[in-house]
Amino acid sequence: MRSITARSLSWFDATGTDGEMHVLDLPEFKQIVDAFADGAEETGLPVQVGCSWSHTDGAIERARYAAERGITTIQVALPSWVPLNDSEMLRFFAALQTELPETKIVHYNIARAGRFLKGRDYRAIAEVAPNVIGSKHTGGDVGSLIDIVQATPEMAHFVVDGQIVPGALFGARGYYSFTANLFPNFALELWRCCEERRWEDAAQLREIGEALFKEWLATCPEITASPALGKIATRAGIFSNMPLVVRAPYQSGGDAHVETLRNLIRNRFPSLSY
Repeated sequence: MRSITARSLSWFDATGTDGEMHVLDLPEFKQIVDAFADGAEETGLPVQVGCSWSHTDGAIERARYAAERGITTIQVALPSWVPLNDSEMLRFFAALQTELPETKIVHYNIARAGRFLKGRDYRAIAEVAPNVIGSKHTGGDVGSLIDIVQATPEMAHFVVDGQIVPGALFGARGYYSFTANLFPNFALELWRCCEERRWEDAAQLREIGEALFKEWLATCPEITASPALGKIATRAGIFSNMPLVVRAPYQSGGDAHVETLRNLIRNRFPSLSY
């Protein structure tokens, strides 16, 4: 699970990449959504779920189930085994609009889907699918973010931790935070600095976060799957009972990885301790 911090939008999300969306069969997806929806109802927190799949009907089926459980904001990547051309991409979003007119959609803009969308792509999507309310900008550069924001200023475009400072400078509405798994207060303060235009403070916080992740990842080069890293970070941070296993063939972390991360924070970054 990740948190998304923004000026006017805020969600907790599940079943994205760190939620192993790419390996969840439909019954498993439903079990996670059931638990997530129950938690959202109990806490009153706004949530979204990832409904990406390898074909249009699969994405729609997942989104419909989420809506049945009261979750009407979703995140979806393009079907990716064969990269979509322009016509196929627009048919995909138009189908989501037709079948899910009450659902708000955030597009997961990630290069591993076979194409990284640009401003002109979002402008075309807006014409066929007005329920696409924004994007998660994963990768690319500042120039591509500026292009997207300028082409569709009515949408809410988000970045990830490493892009937060330039993202906020050039129009991002918030960020999807991996750091929140470890240090939710740190993640909130980083965005608060951006909101208040305290750019020097924001840059310093970002540098601290980047330094931690650089040192941490060097201690576990055998762990490359984002879900495995997310679970290690979550157990070391906000939820000490977080299971560590991810689905094979991806390499799971272990207790030693968690303790290594905790020791790194304790010895090198004590100001970040949760």
